[in-house]
Amino acid sequence: MGVIAAAVAAALLVLVAFDGRGVTRRAARRRLRGPDRSTRRGVWGVLSRLGRWLSRGAVERDDEALVALAALATALVAVTFGPAGGLVVLLATAATIVARRRSRRRWRVLQVDRHLPEVIDLLGLVVGAGWPTVSALSDIGPRVPEPFRSELRAVVRRTAAGEPFVDSVRRLRDSLGPSVSPVVHAVTAAEVDGTPLRPALQRAADEAQRRRRVRAQEAARRVPVLMLFPLVFCVLPAFCLLTVVPLLVGTVSDLGLVS
Repeated sequence: MGVIAAAVAAALLVLVAFDGRGVTRRAARRRLRGPDRSTRRGVWGVLSRLGRWLSRGAVERDDEALVALAALATALVAVTFGPAGGLVVLLATAATIVARRRSRRRWRVLQVDRHLPEVIDLLGLVVGAGWPTVSALSDIGPRVPEPFRSELRAVVRRTAAGEPFVDSVRRLRDSLGPSVSPVVHAVTAAEVDGTPLRPALQRAADEAQRRRRVRAQEAARRVPVLMLFPLVFCVLPAFCLLTVVPLLVGTVSDLGLVS
């Protein structure tokens, strides 16, 4: 047990060193979303609960089972091969968790930027049909992709629990990022000041589409640069092997016959 405790403590220190502020943000996001209602069962569910207890919020829910496996593997390797082996397993696990976390963050940002214009258009369509904003968010929630689906459901759930709707909407900036700030501002201004919501949503949708178009253009400009790597390391060596090398071999053979 001492080895497991030491391994988990060291892993948490490594994770906090990589992303100290992320622990606070993840804990706040969990409080906003409410209690964990995961339906995992069996061995994986047991590992998730064990990793949740060991990590104490330092990792995301998708990595909690990995923390439990890492703790058990570290203890086993440390007992079998010594502390050096356990340290190697510990560092490899910490690096894997950090890489998975960064990958999920990039995926989340890309998904928000990719689907934000369609989400705004759908919200504007429902609001333009005469629905209240809370009912509109509840109606479009199941019809939008992640991460919008879970966050809009969280807004509706918190509002139904008694939290002011404006405060609940403002929390979307923390969970979805600054890209949704124009939408949040439009909705809160409509609720507080009574400004028309449909024109503000149209302007936000136009801005989101412009940002998405700029990102697509930037990605297209990066394609030629990315193509240099397979061209230099794959195509060019194959071309030399199929053309230059036979020519050199034939030349050397001819020189040998002449001499």
